[in-house]
Amino acid sequence: MSKKTGNASFKFHWFHGVILLLILLLLGAPMAYVHAQKVLVDLNTASEKELEALKGVGPATAKKIVASRPYKSVDELSKAGLSTKQIDALKPFVTAGAAAPAPTAPVTKAPVAPKAAAVKEAKGLVDLNTASEKELEALKGVGPASAKKIVAGRPYRSMDELSKAGLSTKKIEDLKPFVTIGSAAPTQPSAAPAAAPAKAPSTKAQAAKLAPGQKININTASKEQLDVLPGIGPVKAQAVIEGRPYKKIEDIKKVKGIKEGEFSKIKDLITVD
Repeated sequence: MSKKTGNASFKFHWFHGVILLLILLLLGAPMAYVHAQKVLVDLNTASEKELEALKGVGPATAKKIVASRPYKSVDELSKAGLSTKQIDALKPFVTAGAAAPAPTAPVTKAPVAPKAAAVKEAKGLVDLNTASEKELEALKGVGPASAKKIVAGRPYRSMDELSKAGLSTKKIEDLKPFVTIGSAAPTQPSAAPAAAPAKAPSTKAQAAKLAPGQKININTASKEQLDVLPGIGPVKAQAVIEGRPYKKIEDIKKVKGIKEGEFSKIKDLITVD
């Protein structure tokens, strides 16, 4: 074979070799790109160990990266204290994928407020004439002191008589949707038609039942409690309630019908404290 023919053959093989190499490179580039994409570390989902495997990322930096999630872009690594140089060095090896959804805390029902719970358990309106103090305290705006006064002012014939317990008109209006007036003590049918119902003890008998030193608070007492006082009937008792509050017991003489004579009978039985 001549030298000229040998050169031509070498050029032919060399040319085809270059073409084949180019074809392989073109075919291999997409595959290499896909492979590179698969091995990028996701800043939003990678574990600390995976982050530590990156060049220049130690345990402390990995913890900071995890603590500063989520990331919308790789540049947000600055939130974790990384410098621009460190971020640029990491860019070929990391990506910022969709942040993992934050774990949803289990939905727990808020505890029912004690007052609301008590009203719910009542399964209806609260009877002012039969409810316990605890049931009354469950009503909005009724505290322990008001509950005691409501119980002391029984029986009630209407909602408006809550004024006997010292409640304001506004409080009474607020309570009306939640309370009712039941029968405090239903009368048993009489066996004999001619038998007269038992009479309530006289005010004198009630007054005699007051313990030595016991006094009635004219600022908080019910109409019935005031009626126990000598010379104070239902009308004057209501007038005393309407004249509240009193700073001293002598102020009760401002009530119509209570003069010095009536006051002298009750002054040792009343208090404003």
